[in-house]
Amino acid sequence: MAVAGALCALTAIAIGDEVVMRDGTIHSGNIVSKSRRVIEIDTKIHGISTRLKLDRRKVKSIITGDAAKTPAVVNTPTTSIPSITEPVEDTNKVLKRDGYNLLLEIPLKGGFGKEIYPGGVADSLEWAKENGVTDVIFRINSGGGEIWCSNDIVTLIKEYEDQFKMHMLIESAISASIWPSFACDTITMTPGSDFGGAVVYMMTNTGSAEVDKKMNGIRAAKLETTADANGHESLLVKAMTLSEASIYAYKEHGEWLFSGSTQGLPRGYETIDGPDTVLTLTAKQAMRYGLVDSMADGKTLEEFAKVQGIEKWDSAGDIGEELFKKSAKKSQLLRDRMMATVRGFQTEQGYLYADKQYIMTRGSTLQAMRKHLGTYKRLLKQSHQLHMPSMAGSFDDAIDVTYWESEIESLMAELRRIRRRGP
Repeated sequence: MAVAGALCALTAIAIGDEVVMRDGTIHSGNIVSKSRRVIEIDTKIHGISTRLKLDRRKVKSIITGDAAKTPAVVNTPTTSIPSITEPVEDTNKVLKRDGYNLLLEIPLKGGFGKEIYPGGVADSLEWAKENGVTDVIFRINSGGGEIWCSNDIVTLIKEYEDQFKMHMLIESAISASIWPSFACDTITMTPGSDFGGAVVYMMTNTGSAEVDKKMNGIRAAKLETTADANGHESLLVKAMTLSEASIYAYKEHGEWLFSGSTQGLPRGYETIDGPDTVLTLTAKQAMRYGLVDSMADGKTLEEFAKVQGIEKWDSAGDIGEELFKKSAKKSQLLRDRMMATVRGFQTEQGYLYADKQYIMTRGSTLQAMRKHLGTYKRLLKQSHQLHMPSMAGSFDDAIDVTYWESEIESLMAELRRIRRRGP
């Protein structure tokens, strides 16, 4: 009787449904209808029966009770209890409506290589591909950061460029953060935003102004090619990355045209940025000259869609932000571990070449270096899995794996020979 009573109780539970929201709220009751946009559930709030209409985009999962799976009458008690629920429905798979664009917003907030990592972009773009997203909007607010990170993100954007249209929505994009901007199909500036100020330098700076200037030119040329391929004004790239570059505006047949020099320009031309300075484009300049798209009335997705002429659209919600946060934690941990490993290896390397080092100490130093090298190789593999192949090369003293594998083995072999010979 006790077992039968327990199973009957489970039957009552099985009839109920649960809708779990992305903010953690759980609504229990009976689902009466489900559509692409709304889920209706009969539930109780403070003991009062009510029917809720829930936005499908804010729903994380749905657990539907199934009374048929638990018999109403138990003839033979058994030790196994039938399942009382169906599998959880994965509502991360947003259903795209016919005739509507599906927009996914991906936040790029903070510093590249600090709060922003390629893994979050990769996870978001893969989700977008699997869920029929038509437009990806990167909302950027960044003062720049490390170029390796920016370059790896550009590589990801190019890998997915045939899957959907990509947009950069700029609240602030300075220094290294301009690279992904020019890789997108459209660039839109919000009111009060700024864009540019990206003098190019390598972290492994040579200290030679001439060589650094040459590197600036090489980087700028690559970015120009990217900008041209996506229909952006390449003169913007030069003015934003090379201090000697300029950009001037003049009108012809009522339209603004642009030049990198004043030679042959008509009277009344305007200087957007002259030589010896690096351009940081303002939202007001963008609106005046039409160098990029601009938003006059706000920063919302609704305003963005209006500027880009997207009339019918749905939002994929905050899944981009969720994926980005998860990936950033993993990427930051990996970077911290790699930096610690490099420092540890360098410390042991200093001991290795210290004068008058005893044989036993030398042996332990080589063993420690070998251990650090093994850790470093594993972390390199993980960095590729997290879509950060360029990270290791960004360190000032990255470990030359091939050289040190051979050198450590050679030194340990020599040490063994010395020990065999004895004093």
